[in-house]
Amino acid sequence: MLRFATLACFSAVMAVRSFCAPAAVGGEIRFLDLQGSPYEMGLAHGQALKAEIIEMVGRWKADLAQTYDMPAETFIRSFLAFTDFKPAIERWTPGLLDEVRGIADGAGFDFETMFAYQLIDEMWVQGRAAVREKCTTIAAGPRGGGPAFVSQTMDVPSFYHGFQTILRIRGDGKMPEALVLTVPGLTAMTGLNDRSVGVCVNAVTQLASSTKGLPVAFVIRGLLRQASLKEAEKFLRDIPPAAPQTYMLGGPDKAVCYERSAGRMVPFLPFPGAEFTFHTNHPVVNDDLAPSFAEALKKQGMDLAAYGSRCRRFAHLRKALPANSAALNLAVLKSLYSDRSSGLNNDGTYACVIMLLGAEPVLHAAGGRPDEVPFRVFRFASDDSE
Repeated sequence: MLRFATLACFSAVMAVRSFCAPAAVGGEIRFLDLQGSPYEMGLAHGQALKAEIIEMVGRWKADLAQTYDMPAETFIRSFLAFTDFKPAIERWTPGLLDEVRGIADGAGFDFETMFAYQLIDEMWVQGRAAVREKCTTIAAGPRGGGPAFVSQTMDVPSFYHGFQTILRIRGDGKMPEALVLTVPGLTAMTGLNDRSVGVCVNAVTQLASSTKGLPVAFVIRGLLRQASLKEAEKFLRDIPPAAPQTYMLGGPDKAVCYERSAGRMVPFLPFPGAEFTFHTNHPVVNDDLAPSFAEALKKQGMDLAAYGSRCRRFAHLRKALPANSAALNLAVLKSLYSDRSSGLNNDGTYACVIMLLGAEPVLHAAGGRPDEVPFRVFRFASDDSE
């Protein structure tokens, strides 16, 4: 067990904790304990990780310039003019734009740059970024005496790597407390709350998107504000999403998977009656396709099944988990995610998380490839982590 000092910032409480691993295999996990108003939490975040955020924004801008063959500032202005996400954010996740303002002020950036920095998935979909290996998710309700869980590898471009971060977002009595995996300066990548609601995600860029919906990072934080899985499902159904995504949601009693596009929310199970589910980065059951992808399928004479059959990670999971009799517990999950040959674990793996959703939810997180970096354990009931 490790203890760390707490630093007060206005009325926000912020403790920075670093669990060090060799830099060559994924770096350290930074842990920020945040409390106060949304702006105060953002300000504490920005001040605590100012150096890391400056580095990350620099890498991000360099990638934008290379990808779109124009100055990053030009692309950011054009992208923000093309989209209109703020009304949805203000309606569905009030306060989070103030948190982004706090991050910007704390790290010394203008708000528009820091806001655009939140839009990872939206830029992948609507900025026509190159296709990359992304995330793999596995989830199940309680089985074999074990708790329900949701889990995933978080696979993102390599320039994001090196500053793996977990935020502890303190609740206020009405709102749950949350543990959130992210990169410095970003409001969320994935997470769970102290009501045992867990959220994991996969990009499915082939589905329809919206220039006026709720961006993925804000959807995740909105889901983590819900007090039950039922409320989380309703929130996901009610919102207008910006970028299409597979959402793996879990609660103490069950786990569910939805392919969520701009116009449809469709549940997915790997086979009828399955007691668990998994997903990668292509739609299986949702046919609300992006027009350009639908046209490409037509030209190639393919359907969704043929397209999906090319994903080796999905095929590996179908083979490894063919029926409800398949063993699926914490040890098996760690072994599956540590298998380099399957592709579940790849050069894009920024982190791996396993969220156990029992009476006392627990986050197991590896700050890099799980075949090289050990899992750390984060709990709500204590200020210590293992």
